[in-house]
Amino acid sequence: MSEELLQAIHQELVSIRKLLAEGKQPSTPRSAPARVSASSSSSFSGGGDEQIPQPAEIVANAGDVQVHFGKNNGVPLSKLGERSLSWYAQEQAPRLDSSGNPYAPRPQEIKLRNAARTLWHQNRGTLVTGAGAPSSSVAEELVEPSSHPSDEEASPF
Repeated sequence: MSEELLQAIHQELVSIRKLLAEGKQPSTPRSAPARVSASSSSSFSGGGDEQIPQPAEIVANAGDVQVHFGKNNGVPLSKLGERSLSWYAQEQAPRLDSSGNPYAPRPQEIKLRNAARTLWHQNRGTLVTGAGAPSSSVAEELVEPSSHPSDEEASPF
C-alpha cells in the first residue's frame, strides 16, 4: 500500500472515531458500502417484521429443549437471545444428499423447530392453541354460562 492510501485510511478512521465519540451520525456518508438487496440477504432476516409460522405441534416446556448442533449445542432455547431463537424457529433450507435430493427432516430437528416456534409465539402472546382455535382467553368469552338451578330461582321472570 502506498503512503497516501494509508494516510487517507487513517484520516477516515480518525473522523469516524470522532463522530462516534460525539454520538452523531455523519450527515453525508463518504463512501457507503453497497447495500444487499432483501432477496439476496443472509439466512437471517434481521428486521422486526419476520414471519415465524405457528408450530405444527405445541411443545410443552419449549424453553427446556436444547439445541443439538452448532455453537449453541446443549443450550436450552430459553437461554438464547431473540435473534437466535428466531433463527431456529424459521424454516431452514433442507439438507441435500449427493444426488441433490433433500433428506427427510430428523425428529430432533422437527422438535427443535416446533419448540423454538412455540417459545417465540409464547413470548409474544401470539401462540394459537389447537388448529386455528382461538386462544384460551377468547375461548372463555365464547363459552355460554352453564345453567345452574339456583340461577333460575333468582330470576324475576
